[in-house]
Amino acid sequence: MNRIQIGVIATAVFLVVVIFGLTRQSYEKHDLLGVIPGMTHKQAESVGKARKWGCQDQPATRELVCATGQGKFSIAYLSGGDQQVTGATLRLADATGSAQSLADGISEQYRKKPSSIEGQEPAMTFTWDIDKGVKLTMRKTADATDISIGNDELQKRRESEKQ
Repeated sequence: MNRIQIGVIATAVFLVVVIFGLTRQSYEKHDLLGVIPGMTHKQAESVGKARKWGCQDQPATRELVCATGQGKFSIAYLSGGDQQVTGATLRLADATGSAQSLADGISEQYRKKPSSIEGQEPAMTFTWDIDKGVKLTMRKTADATDISIGNDELQKRRESEKQ
């Protein structure tokens, strides 16, 4: 290889590294196990099928309940039309460690700090403002750990449907 070819290859490698770094830095997580509030019920079902979760639709309660490797995953949705997902809750099957250590892991994944922290060990609730009305909440007690994601506006619509 001559110097020009080596220079072209080095430049290409440099650009790939820079572009990969920029796209990786700009990515912000805004889902829970691939489910995003606002997606349709059908899209959420597709996520479950793709990940080979055992899911059962509960039309009476407008929930899709799935058994995942991490625990029970309940996906709430609106009635009618495209049946938008209002939120989802994952009940962890095995949540060892303190509430603070779990919250630190979530903060790292979502690249956000909690907007509120309530309680003290062993029962704590952490809330993160993810994006445009989407909130993530982790509630840890001595008995269970739930991680929930939801859109405030869609959840209010769901509550008004129940009445």
